[in-house]
Amino acid sequence: MNCPIRYPLTAFLAWFSAPIVLSLLLLGTLITTYRVGMIDPLWPTEPWFLLGVNWEEPTAGYFIEHVHRVVGYLAGLFILATGIAAWASRGRSGRLISILMVVGVSVGVALAMTSIDRIKAMSDPLGAANPARLVPGLALAAGSSLGLIFLALRDASWSVPGSWMRLAATLAYVGVVLQGLLGGLRVYLNALVGPELATIHGAFGQVVFGLVVFTACLAGPVGRSVTLTPALKQSRRLVSTLVVLCLLQLVWAVVVRHHGSPWAQRLHVIFAILIAGWVGALSLAAARQPGLKFWSRGLGVLLLVQVVLGVEAWLGKFGTGHAFYPEARSLSEAFLRTSHSFLGAMFLGWILASWVRCGQLLGGVSQGGFPSHAAYARTPFSLAPPSTIEGNRS
Repeated sequence: MNCPIRYPLTAFLAWFSAPIVLSLLLLGTLITTYRVGMIDPLWPTEPWFLLGVNWEEPTAGYFIEHVHRVVGYLAGLFILATGIAAWASRGRSGRLISILMVVGVSVGVALAMTSIDRIKAMSDPLGAANPARLVPGLALAAGSSLGLIFLALRDASWSVPGSWMRLAATLAYVGVVLQGLLGGLRVYLNALVGPELATIHGAFGQVVFGLVVFTACLAGPVGRSVTLTPALKQSRRLVSTLVVLCLLQLVWAVVVRHHGSPWAQRLHVIFAILIAGWVGALSLAAARQPGLKFWSRGLGVLLLVQVVLGVEAWLGKFGTGHAFYPEARSLSEAFLRTSHSFLGAMFLGWILASWVRCGQLLGGVSQGGFPSHAAYARTPFSLAPPSTIEGNRS
């Protein structure tokens, strides 16, 4: 049986980041529900921007939008700390360069954002950025991100402990940075490209939350050993398919929420039926595998509540007999739409956690499982392949 590998600091920071990202999603769904995303065309703004605002003048939507931006900064800060902690757990010979790359992403993005003249951007978006700072900043952020992903994938190919966790933490941080840029560009380039960036921004936020939960699960303890049954591999296949179905469902959901397109409504309903069927099949398979019943039952409960909220939200938006009106017209409509979107993020996070749990059980009996830690659990990182490392140790 493989030894459990724990990364307590990374796990703590990732779980601490998760509710912050959920708060960010909640504020974002409120902004979409009340259509106040463009209430302030000024971007970028500092985290302390609201301290200089007269609180008697702006509307509630103005404060929701700016609190959303502040929470975005907090989410980015804690996910950055998660990434640093994850890469600090790497072997001594590669730790410094990887942490510098994590910081390089932040420095690059900060350099790019400070290249924008936000006052000029309201009248001339394309001419408001200083290329002498924008291009090097984006190049530094992109190069550092690709370097981290390459290192994590190479570690994974060599079965280096914690490599998948570091890849997930890297993708989570790169994701939250891209999410912030998408949100800002949605304001910055609205006059040029319209609301389409808001649709991408809405979908990507839930993916970032999923990656944070994924990181936390990979960094946490493997858990107690259980009796393995043939149903385990079947459960893993079902959960893997559910991940794909839910990501596609997220696309249709965001299009429905932002545009109300009939084709997206049809696909949203069809995929809801498919997901319900897969969750039912997973419940039957997981009932025969100790250690998975909790996860499958949780999915069932979340799915039931999500379907009820979805039906009520759809009726309130499209089933009134009146013309389509994107903004919520009552408090109950706002609650249903926001809750449905919010619970969708939790459902995706639960599925990813279930996927990790299946992989941990498989990894407990096989080097081909996920994650595979046993052979090099105490081996510092080296440029040599794992077989060479193991040979040197012996």
